[in-house]
Amino acid sequence: MQDIKRLENKYLRAKIEYYEGNPIMSDAEFDSLEQMLIKEGSKVHEQVGSKRKDFDFLHPTKMLSLSKLQTEKGDLMFTEFRNWYIKRAAVAGKDYPPSASPKFDGSAINIIYRDGKLENILTRGDGLSGKNITKRLAPHVPKVLDAKGILEIRCEVVIDTNVFEKKYATEFANARNFVAGVLGKDDFDKTKISDLTLIPLHFITNGEHQSQKDFILYSGISETEYPDFCKEWNKPFVYTGYEDVMKEFEEMRKNINFQLDGVVISFPEAVRKDLGENDHDPEWSIAIKFVPEGAVTTVKDLEWNIGKRGQFTPVILLKPVQLAGTTVKRASGYNAGFLRDNGIGPGSIVSVEKAGDIIPEIVNVISEHYEEFSLPENCPGCGIKLNFDGIHLTCPNQICPGRIAKILAHGSGVLDLKGIGSERLKPFAKTFTNIYNIWIYVLKTCEDKKDNPLGNWGLKPGTRLNEIFIDAFMNIKSIPYEKVIQLLGIENVGKKISIQIAKEHAGLEPNYSGLEKVLVEKLRSDEYEKWIKKSVCELEKFGVVVDKPNDFKGRQSLGIVMTGSPKKFGFKTKAEFLAKFPDFVECSMSDSFCKYLITDDLNSTSGKMKQAMKKNIEIKTYGDF
Repeated sequence: MQDIKRLENKYLRAKIEYYEGNPIMSDAEFDSLEQMLIKEGSKVHEQVGSKRKDFDFLHPTKMLSLSKLQTEKGDLMFTEFRNWYIKRAAVAGKDYPPSASPKFDGSAINIIYRDGKLENILTRGDGLSGKNITKRLAPHVPKVLDAKGILEIRCEVVIDTNVFEKKYATEFANARNFVAGVLGKDDFDKTKISDLTLIPLHFITNGEHQSQKDFILYSGISETEYPDFCKEWNKPFVYTGYEDVMKEFEEMRKNINFQLDGVVISFPEAVRKDLGENDHDPEWSIAIKFVPEGAVTTVKDLEWNIGKRGQFTPVILLKPVQLAGTTVKRASGYNAGFLRDNGIGPGSIVSVEKAGDIIPEIVNVISEHYEEFSLPENCPGCGIKLNFDGIHLTCPNQICPGRIAKILAHGSGVLDLKGIGSERLKPFAKTFTNIYNIWIYVLKTCEDKKDNPLGNWGLKPGTRLNEIFIDAFMNIKSIPYEKVIQLLGIENVGKKISIQIAKEHAGLEPNYSGLEKVLVEKLRSDEYEKWIKKSVCELEKFGVVVDKPNDFKGRQSLGIVMTGSPKKFGFKTKAEFLAKFPDFVECSMSDSFCKYLITDDLNSTSGKMKQAMKKNIEIKTYGDF
């Protein structure tokens, strides 16, 4: 569970960094992580928590990302694709076979025209709205189209790899990072913009998908003036020739001057409405990723990171090597036992692959280390002798500054404190044992109007960092009761047990089944109950609202589930919509009191829609409600 949570946080941070124009991973790595999390049952891919504040320009129609399959070595005709294809081919019929096109590894944009005039150019954003980048790209797109209504041209923005290597390789890790940076950052360089290439892939007229040929005829785009907008990338796709198609695009990948990371299979425009879309991706198209690449390199050194429970996780520092379009310098070391058992240390020659995880992994040790190698004996944070049980290397010191720093970072994640990570919190680890105490300290010092409340921890007064740190805590106006428990830094106490303790404190019936009995008894003791309630009261004295769990008994007919976005119905967020109806509570469709599924699209084919119909749960739009 800890590993899944770590990867979920990494996934969300990758989204945020991408929108900021500072990608921390390639598209292939991000997709692999997403697929792995989905297989583990995670729902993090459904969240829109990484949306930026400047994503405030709506797309005329949803701009969805593609569902993806990761091709495995020696298994091009795999079952997942066959099942996907057969189901959709049965709807489309023989007269409407799909086509194949290269999957460009760039950034998606939407060019929007209204009654022939260029209106906006937007990044994909969260699919419903994006950042307005019209000013920077307008000189490179058709100014006027000879057509009425709302027209959309969906493009992938890329850069010629030869141009990238010649001009920008020393500044950016890869071509995709360059494109994301140019489009995502608020300031932009006209020279860099001029080096971008826009490749149109989808054409929409008044909400209806059109073929490229029909769209060009309808809109009057000049092939002489904008040849890239008229170039056709689609190729015929024959199901029996699937393996040949993949090989063809693998060859294209070697010879084309743009980064490719897979193949897109799409059914034609004429049947897309019949095939439909779900909340996240179109049912009529799928991306098949290329086989993950591998490389051989040498281990330079090891880096040890302590966790909040005192366990040290090694990171393997590698001699830089190119892998799947990026320069790889680090790989996961898992635990001390893994290194010892596999003979991995400085000087080892190893085979590295990216196959499902963010951090590259060692798949084979070609030659064990030849330099003298031993596990660390003392903790670098506190100097105490480390314990080694054959698998894990652990610091036994409960108040080790390194260990406390990770507890503080975990608490920062629980509070969703923007801009306050583990590095920023390290100086506080020698003074505070949990994030709750830091929060109370900030509230008290701001109330007392002290001139330099954070100077002892390296945050000078009057600086932007000082302001960000204080505002992060001062802007919290409410918090769920269970989160207060999580903030206290009690060992092994996570979300699940905190919710049950919160229920008991609210006078509701808790459910402790499956939880560690010793830990439950510990938290239910007088000592811990008083500590938790005192902490809650202390926050309330400073005006922070602590929300206790609600008792849903007797309200079985008032539960609702929300999907999609309420924006086009006049509500900025789902919370704002729910606040309009105080007699209703948000629930799960598995709850017996679930009455309605509220959606933005009655024609959606999402899993929630199917589940609601199966359970005979009434479906309404936000507008109907």
